Amino acid sequence: MFLSRLVLNLRDSQARFDLCRPYEMHRTLWRAFPEGEVGRVLFRTDAGRNGESTVALVQSEFEPDWANLPTGYTANLPEWKPLDLHVTAGQKLRFRLRANPTKRVAAKNERLGNVMAGRRVGLVTEHEQIAWLLRKGEEGGFSIPGDWVDAKHSETHQPFKLPNFRLDVQPEGRDRNDKAGHCNGAFLAVRFEGVLEVSDPEKFRETLFAGIGSGKSFGFGLLSVRPS
Repeated sequence: MFLSRLVLNLRDSQARFDLCRPYEMHRTLWRAFPEGEVGRVLFRTDAGRNGESTVALVQSEFEPDWANLPTGYTANLPEWKPLDLHVTAGQKLRFRLRANPTKRVAAKNERLGNVMAGRRVGLVTEHEQIAWLLRKGEEGGFSIPGDWVDAKHSETHQPFKLPNFRLDVQPEGRDRNDKAGHCNGAFLAVRFEGVLEVSDPEKFRETLFAGIGSGKSFGFGLLSVRPS
């Protein structure tokens, strides 16, 4: 795998267009790979280190050739490096994940009606979003250190977590990511940051490669990690 860092040129019309339409950014990023050799490509946009630039972080199966991007798309030369992560069971890593937490509507769900049966809907509460990530961790070879308490506060009656639960949840609302490029889609965006613990190194590496959750063509699912 390869990890690339692109500082987008916000003066460039194509870059600004793609920022509003992540599916179009996904198509633009594909230009860095030969036809038929794209493989798995995951990406995410983050605020840059100086708080003014916007960075596209790209994880790819094959080595990219960023010279194929539109002229002026990036503010400086793209950076990339091979990503060969060696992890061990019990190792703790800091992580960041921008995800689209969803659940599939059951056929018997009367509240949402039969027309929604089998479709995915966004998980809107922090309680549901954390539970979703914990399930993905169980499936993907990692856990979050600390204890999540699935209970209601005696005064607010809201779900709460213990102080040592090492996870920060940042809702970003509904991202407008439709394929037609009109910025009127309805993907629920949530950014998770914190510390994870590797439980199964092989499964964890597979999770890093495949990404987490749905909406990967729209800038979701890239799990980035670094030493804790």
